[in-house]
Amino acid sequence: MADEVPLKTLRDRPFELLAELERVLPHVAGGGELAAKLEPSVNSAHDLRAKLVAAMPGLKERAKTLVELVDGASFLFVERPLPLDEKAAGLLNADARAILRGAHQALAVVSGEWSAASAEAAIRDFAQTGGHKLGAVAQPLRAALTGRSTSPGVFDVLAVLGREESLARIGDQID
Repeated sequence: MADEVPLKTLRDRPFELLAELERVLPHVAGGGELAAKLEPSVNSAHDLRAKLVAAMPGLKERAKTLVELVDGASFLFVERPLPLDEKAAGLLNADARAILRGAHQALAVVSGEWSAASAEAAIRDFAQTGGHKLGAVAQPLRAALTGRSTSPGVFDVLAVLGREESLARIGDQID
C-alpha cells in the first residue's frame, strides 16, 4: 500500500498512530496485522512488535475506541521507572508494597517458561499461602507493572512484558 504512513513508536508519534489505526481498523482481522502497521525504532523493533501482538487480544477486548486502544497499549512503551497515575499511586501504600515484595519473590522463582499461566500459578500460590485475596495482590501488581489502576489482565501483562521487565518494574516500586 503506497499511502501507508510509517510509524516509529507510540510515544514518538501518537497522532499518526491513531490515524493509521483508523485507516486500517476496518480491514484488521487480528492483532498481528495491526501491529505490522507499526515501524518501531531499530533498537526495539522485534521486541516491541512482539509485545504489541501479544497484548492485542486483551487490549482490543477492553477498548471501545481507538483512543482507548492506544491508551491501553501505552504501558508497553513506557520506560522505567514508570510514572504512576493518581489512582495507581494511591494503590501503592505500605501494605501494598509489602505484598509486592512477596509477589516479586514468588515470581522470581518461576522456573521454565514465563507465561500468563506460570505467573498466575505463582501469584495464586503466594496469595493463598499469605492469606491474601487475589485482588489484593493483583491491584498492586497492575499498578507496578503498568503505572495505572486499569489494564488488560494482570497475568497477561506479566506475560507480555516478560520476566526481566516485569520483575524490574515491580522492583522499582519496592526499592
